[in-house]
Amino acid sequence: MIRLVRVGAGVFGAAALLAGCAGITSLPPGPARIGGAEITLGRQWSDVSILMPGRSNKVRLLSIDGPLLNRLYVTDGLAPGDYLVKPAHKEQPTPTIRADMTVSERIEFVTDSIAAMDYLRVEAIRPRPATLEGQPAVRFDISATSRDGLDVKGAALASEVKGKTYVVIYLAPAEHYYEATLTEAEAIMASVKARG
Repeated sequence: MIRLVRVGAGVFGAAALLAGCAGITSLPPGPARIGGAEITLGRQWSDVSILMPGRSNKVRLLSIDGPLLNRLYVTDGLAPGDYLVKPAHKEQPTPTIRADMTVSERIEFVTDSIAAMDYLRVEAIRPRPATLEGQPAVRFDISATSRDGLDVKGAALASEVKGKTYVVIYLAPAEHYYEATLTEAEAIMASVKARG
């Protein structure tokens, strides 16, 4: 009898938790529209954008196992003046897109935006050429540390297409979770199409 009460309480607690996360939606495998961008998902992801305080309306946050274990940021074609992370205070501005950014400026925009998300020691590693919709892009790896001291690894893709900047950033704990979802994240980066 005690076991049934515990199970019932657990089910009730889980239902209450899910009800509190009404803004979280499931994205099935296949094409997914992210505003002015389209990506192809190889498996089910959850849109957990509601859990990202201070995000731009042009940024979506996706996850498979929860945002503490893997995050995929996908932008909806950022225009000059747009940002990934909204400034918390006027005294602490966050990076914004400028027209005709160089490759190194795009990399810096991404790393500075990740730092604005409260990560420490953010570094871009191994930048290399890529393409997005036939336009030149930059692909690079990321190393960072969370505020709690957790080592984080990542990958990013950034490009300008028709005057808008498209960015995809994948972040996960270096131990296990990064490698577990990296292939899926890279396939999503390769699938990005500018539709806006």
